[in-house]
Amino acid sequence: MAKVAKPKSRRLTRQDWIDAAIQKLIKTGVDSVRVEPLADQIGVSRGSFYWHFKSRGELLEAVLDQWRENQTQRIMNRIRRDEKLKPVQRLVRLRMLPPRTRSSADAAAFELAIRAWALRDKLARRLVERVDAQRVKFTASLLIDAGMPTVEADYWALIGYAYTVGESLLRATMTDNQIVECRTRLLSAQTQRIGKKTKDALVAISLRDTPTD
Repeated sequence: MAKVAKPKSRRLTRQDWIDAAIQKLIKTGVDSVRVEPLADQIGVSRGSFYWHFKSRGELLEAVLDQWRENQTQRIMNRIRRDEKLKPVQRLVRLRMLPPRTRSSADAAAFELAIRAWALRDKLARRLVERVDAQRVKFTASLLIDAGMPTVEADYWALIGYAYTVGESLLRATMTDNQIVECRTRLLSAQTQRIGKKTKDALVAISLRDTPTD
């Protein structure tokens, strides 16, 4: 009787290791992101790790790079590429990203884990500082595009980002209605400075219509 060949298991990729490291970071912190526990978690030998990374430090840098790419660069690129949006609508799209989807919950957990890591690690702290500055600068550029003077835009971008960081810390204690109301009031304060009505923009882009990926 011929033996039935067992299907070959999928070879682990570099991304598999990064994803496993992110999950470990979120659940138990950066100290647990180490080669041997990750290998046990994935079910492979330590040797597999060194096909993709020279060291644990290289893996940690890859985790930071993915955080920056997924939660900053990709969002900015998506908003900039949508040529159908008017300048004020781009601002609304950024501010009104859905607060409670599965992907947004995962992103929030990743964000908090990175920031906790940055409190005790220079490498992570430097990147977080650069990303914070990049996010504030992007928001300021949207305000300037919509007609706000540069000096005003810089301050309102910083105020808006401070709220965003605060919301991420308080989200568990806030209702969906409170989140929407706070964001809308912030948008109203910003758009009044450029002579626009937030209501019109919110009709054009609602929470329901905002992409979640």
